Amino acid sequence: MFRATVVLRSRALALSVHFKNPEFGMTDYEILTRGSAFLLSVDPPAEVEEKGEKYGYLADIRAERERKLRKQENYAYDPAGGPRRPVQELSWLEYVPPTFRPLVHVVASSHVLAPWLWPEYYPQPWLKSVNQEHCIYSLEVYSTKTNPETTTTNDETKVDNFVAKFSLNPYAIHYPEKELDLAIIHLKNEEGALRLMQEQGVEVMHLRDDLNHKKPFEEGDTVYFEGFEVTEDATKNLLDASTAEDMRETQPENDTRVFVPHNDSGVLLAATTARFLAKTALRPLPEGVCGGPTIDEDGRICGIVEGIVPIPHENEKLAGAASFVPSFRIHQFLDQYAERLMVEHIVSPEIFEKIVQLKETGEIGGGLNQEEMSMENEKLMAELKTKYTAEEFHALQKTVKREREEILRILEKEGGDLRDITMRVREETLRRRNEFMEKFQEEMDKAAEEVTTKSGDENPSSQ
Repeated sequence: MFRATVVLRSRALALSVHFKNPEFGMTDYEILTRGSAFLLSVDPPAEVEEKGEKYGYLADIRAERERKLRKQENYAYDPAGGPRRPVQELSWLEYVPPTFRPLVHVVASSHVLAPWLWPEYYPQPWLKSVNQEHCIYSLEVYSTKTNPETTTTNDETKVDNFVAKFSLNPYAIHYPEKELDLAIIHLKNEEGALRLMQEQGVEVMHLRDDLNHKKPFEEGDTVYFEGFEVTEDATKNLLDASTAEDMRETQPENDTRVFVPHNDSGVLLAATTARFLAKTALRPLPEGVCGGPTIDEDGRICGIVEGIVPIPHENEKLAGAASFVPSFRIHQFLDQYAERLMVEHIVSPEIFEKIVQLKETGEIGGGLNQEEMSMENEKLMAELKTKYTAEEFHALQKTVKREREEILRILEKEGGDLRDITMRVREETLRRRNEFMEKFQEEMDKAAEEVTTKSGDENPSSQ
């Protein structure tokens, strides 16, 4: 019987870190650590049509029409992706045109990208002399093939062959104070790398929307783990990044280890605000899977593999369970630290301040947003109405309305501090009032002179 062979989509990638420190007499780069990683989209997923896949081409046509319309209207750059949202809901990097910022994050374990930061994992004294400037980072893509007639969710995927290696920029951003074993790094020559990766079936993932998800995680829910085990060959299990240097010392001239894809499912056992635990179906996750994606039933990223509960463990139920950092902590890391830091380095201080104001208030200039300004305006009008006559109140109301419209116009067109703009508009009102009063006084003085002159002509004896 004919058995078809298909190329599976890849949601995990193999991550390698090599180093060369001249102080050690090194002339070539050698392996430092290995682990797993995945691509996480900066932009959220586009809105999905509910009419089914057969109408999917309509969304593509609409997107292309909107792109051409933007060009006709002289938009210099494409806007952020994803559905239309209030400006405060955009992520930090979505304020920056895609031309000037990454489209994806490479998400990985901090201890794999920077083992010198984790002496509790890597106690070797010589690691204290290694840092980021000694390292080069790369992602490796493998062509994974399997027989669809025999494949199940928990089948080990057979490695076919190495396809390509992609370089990474050597600037990782780590979770502050090592509170979580989590970091991001980015592709060099991203546009071309992404195109080639996606041609090989590499999937760019999206975070689970924990705030709007139909149901929170519960004990007994199923999750899926993907990553790469580092082995001497396809049949012998060896340790990965956590003991990579010990193994390098025993095989300094010939590191024969290989990456082998490893997929498994797990059932949630327990959870804290920092990590979730899940019992895996096949066996405890090999340590090479650290940094690989944890995926929910909807195909979204619900976490990053951190490691396993030690074996043995006083709680037999938890012994060997997979530990992963949940998606809401990944989102917190990106939104409150990593992406903000990136934007601060991409744009000028003036632009960054405006982005901060937009994130916090929805308005350029900060302070009160339009809804709050309307409420304050209503309070002011009510107070004025009790203190002035109907004619005086009407005149004041016209002045306040004009000033409010002018403030909003300046905020939208120029930006700036709300208090400064309010003072500027108020000074302009006072200047206009003084001009009016001066002109009115001039006209009154002129009228008085005319009356005096006329009276003198009629009564010369009064001179």
